[in-house]
Amino acid sequence: MAKEKELKKREIRTVACHLAVREIKREDGTTEESRTITGTAIVFNKPSQVIDDWGDEYVEYVRPSCATMEFLKTQDIKLNLLHNRDSTIGRWNKGEGNLKLSVDSEGVHFEIEAPKCDDGDRALELVKAGVYSGCSFEFKPKDYMIKEVKDADGNVTPEVTHTAF
Repeated sequence: MAKEKELKKREIRTVACHLAVREIKREDGTTEESRTITGTAIVFNKPSQVIDDWGDEYVEYVRPSCATMEFLKTQDIKLNLLHNRDSTIGRWNKGEGNLKLSVDSEGVHFEIEAPKCDDGDRALELVKAGVYSGCSFEFKPKDYMIKEVKDADGNVTPEVTHTAF
């Protein structure tokens, strides 16, 4: 994996997480579904098996230093369906917009009130049905380390640890 090739590409990662539609609880004890979708966009310190656009395979870690709240407040982040930029349903523009973000030791979490439009309705229904069960995020690597890890059989796998986007 040449470092030059790494620096020129954008990366898209799928995150194993639980997407959910939040319920509204009434005083009488009954509940109803809201239009609020919650999930985790970036998971910290957990290995991800990656096969990139060039067929390279490696293990990747994202450290908490990549996505601090201070960093996120400088970013224009869009929530798109299936990375389709024509299907944006949420936006965090330097802390403003209908996409809410929070950061803790586990990762970057999000919450969005699904807009009342075709794409918002689609997202809401597909999360409820379990069709959309995880998230992915796109980023440009900035600072990272690469080391080769050898398993018991002698197979070598690159391990990439991102420390800044």
